[in-house]
Amino acid sequence: MASFELLYFRREALPRMRAGAHREGSAMVRNLTRRRFLTATSALGIGAAGAAALAACGESEAVEPSVTQAAQQEVTQAAPVAAEKVATQAMAAPQAETVEFEFISDHVSGVRGKSTTWALANFAQARPDIRIKFTPQEDLFFETFAIRIAAGSAPAAALLSWNFFGAHQDSFVQINDVLDRHPTFNGDDLIFEPDSYTINYDLDHPFVDSFQGHAFGLPYQGNVSGHYYNIDLYDQYGVPEPSADWTYSNEWLEAAKQSTDADNGNWGTRISGGGDIHFWTPIGWGFGGKQYISPDGTHTSQFDDGGDQGFKFGVDLIHKHQVSPPTEAQRELAGEFGDLFTAGKVGAELRRGDAKGFLIGGISDRFRWSLAPQPKGDVTGTVAVHRTNQGHYVIDSAARQGVVEPVVDFLVWMAGPEMQARAATDRGFLPCRWDALESPENLAAPPERQDLLVSFVRGDFRTWQGYHPNQIEWLAWRGIAHTAMTGDASVEEAIEKAVTEGDRILAQDIDLLNERIERWGRTA
Repeated sequence: MASFELLYFRREALPRMRAGAHREGSAMVRNLTRRRFLTATSALGIGAAGAAALAACGESEAVEPSVTQAAQQEVTQAAPVAAEKVATQAMAAPQAETVEFEFISDHVSGVRGKSTTWALANFAQARPDIRIKFTPQEDLFFETFAIRIAAGSAPAAALLSWNFFGAHQDSFVQINDVLDRHPTFNGDDLIFEPDSYTINYDLDHPFVDSFQGHAFGLPYQGNVSGHYYNIDLYDQYGVPEPSADWTYSNEWLEAAKQSTDADNGNWGTRISGGGDIHFWTPIGWGFGGKQYISPDGTHTSQFDDGGDQGFKFGVDLIHKHQVSPPTEAQRELAGEFGDLFTAGKVGAELRRGDAKGFLIGGISDRFRWSLAPQPKGDVTGTVAVHRTNQGHYVIDSAARQGVVEPVVDFLVWMAGPEMQARAATDRGFLPCRWDALESPENLAAPPERQDLLVSFVRGDFRTWQGYHPNQIEWLAWRGIAHTAMTGDASVEEAIEKAVTEGDRILAQDIDLLNERIERWGRTA
């Protein structure tokens, strides 16, 4: 689907957007030169897939419009009200000059909206001299945001995906000097993935995990793959508690077979499809796969070095071993619960290890559940996870407005101990700090064995190689990989087509990648 969306954007949507920009008024068009526009949209041909890239950072959640609207209203009102209260109490003290800047985020509903509400209200209390103008992300955000960059009207700060940073690198502000003199910032406190909000050009696995490189933002929303199991379902079928010694093709597969009872709607595991890379890419790494993109930036390498055999194992869970329900039937089988694990119909599942706030509400007390050790790879004998972070970035608008330092203050606070402790409590995403990750709030049940979350994060990991200017290739090949899971293509056919399409997309900006590496150098 992503390749068609790419083509659609360039041939259809882009001309309409240009026309729309013209109709909006001459002021914007005067600043929107062809060169600036093409720079801002050079790697943006992702259309609706841009939303998929953003959604890939978060557990999907159905939200009623009224809930979203309420969250937006609460967020936009909370900060000014709190700031006014603090300012009133401090009338006798000398008043610092107030600065204001715009901040955009999609965390406006559910547990994440709750965290945003808390963050903006409490930051306003801590820093009444900084007023945040909060703007919820809108539909077609990736496209409209690129236009705002080109027009010089982008916000000063935003919660963004790494691939947007890679595509629009020149539109962000480097902040290392501000961080170096910041009184409370310490990069050692942060859980770090390279080439997300920093420029590192860390091209080879294993990847560095200590804060370094050219910084253009700071972490906020962490993600890590993981492993859950339904304690009650395992007990029902006499399946032993998962062990750290289990491997995919042996004990783990046997447990899935033992807990599968299709006649009663129970399944040993669930492979939800090509799109949910947290489910099946770690299996490929356990069979010897190395990383998503080759070190030279030209090749989709997820299926190399044994990764193809791990992918085949994932497909076989559906079609050969029949311990996972057919992908196309899963939502219907889950009914009102949205997914089969939440419905209590899956024994164990290789899914996101974080974002449990969504699951806690859906499962409630209907059954006992727990994190479980990640199975070891059949070939490597080790555990590998997928780890990412969606960060807050400083956009060049901040420099033009003269608010870079206040924006950095805000980003440091959002990645700081108070806010990340709140994230550990709300559990809408993985905290980006080690102290918050290991805090009692984050380790408390449910689910059981939350201590394993720490081992997931501290273990061997792969991450999106966001340094590539066209790092949207996975949006294309994951959809093609899905055809093997539905049975519409063989494993071999799906892999061949997925790699061909991924390589085609990567090749489009390989010259720009090499120019950037020469410009910045490698810091990892």
